Amino acid sequence: MTGNIYISGQIGTFDGTTGVALADVVAQVKKQPAATAFNVHINSEGGLVDVGFDIYNYLRALRKPLTTIGSGIVASIATVIFMAGSRRQLRENTPFMIHLPWGGSMGTADELEQFAAQLRQVEQKMVGFYTKALSVQKEAILPLLKNETWLTPAQLIALGFTTTTQPIKAVAKAYLNTNKPMRGQFTDKDRHWMESLFTKVLGRFNQPAIFNKLVQDATGAEIDFTDLADADVVEIGATATVDGQPAEGEYLLPDGTTYVFTAGELTDIVEPDPAAAPAETAAALRAQNKVLKRQLAQVKNEVLALKRQVGSRYSLDGQKAAVRKPAQADRLNGMKQYLQQKTRK
Repeated sequence: MTGNIYISGQIGTFDGTTGVALADVVAQVKKQPAATAFNVHINSEGGLVDVGFDIYNYLRALRKPLTTIGSGIVASIATVIFMAGSRRQLRENTPFMIHLPWGGSMGTADELEQFAAQLRQVEQKMVGFYTKALSVQKEAILPLLKNETWLTPAQLIALGFTTTTQPIKAVAKAYLNTNKPMRGQFTDKDRHWMESLFTKVLGRFNQPAIFNKLVQDATGAEIDFTDLADADVVEIGATATVDGQPAEGEYLLPDGTTYVFTAGELTDIVEPDPAAAPAETAAALRAQNKVLKRQLAQVKNEVLALKRQVGSRYSLDGQKAAVRKPAQADRLNGMKQYLQQKTRK
């Protein structure tokens, strides 16, 4: 059985926003004791470096096959968590960004020197991690980190961040259509990230164009019938994938029906036993309810991330807001708050 772990939103708690903590990931794993492998779904703009490394180390310590799947955005310390998978995939149009840790501090000259020394230590830790994980020299990765680089799919596979050249195709698209577009000093990277996140959030509610028939089993696993339209009937002989791989084994649906796959082909549809159906259906519905609650929480985190990132940098009339982070880059991780707390007396 393959379990699912969801890491969505900022990593760690800061700026008054509750983020993903190590305890959240541990709790998800403990609820799936029968899992022999895990798919780790990541949609995060980054956050606290120490929390990110704690999550990475825990996932690696599970010593089970891990597939990390990036969607929405994978940036900053979230890219470290992404590297925990032996198989690493991105959904289409998922921005992927790496950079050096960033922070700010106030205090005496001695305190600022202490802050700078701590920031250098974190920087060395990040550089050391990437050089070892990617099997590259420091000189190869350091310029990319200094320049806060948004990597293309070709660059990701060439450097070793992803393990497949084929992105996971999206099953729905949503198009922004507003009579009052937001104006501001956007870069192409800003627009790419914002459109991707808008598409993901709006797609959860509207899903205006479903290109493939997508079915969820009772655990939330998505069975993608790539050759069927949304209105088609699922029949024996249909082919499907799960997380980009040919479906294999049995999948219990919320109504009690079981789909049986062999090498991606649907070989049997087992209808629920009328005598056992009430209990099985109740269990399936409870499992589905948990999945829906998790998805709702994920959507909420995505909307909060959108509000935090867009609202802090732009206003509708195109003027900069009163308080801004440096305009030359997206400062997506929370090292500032973390290091300030450590250096203040």
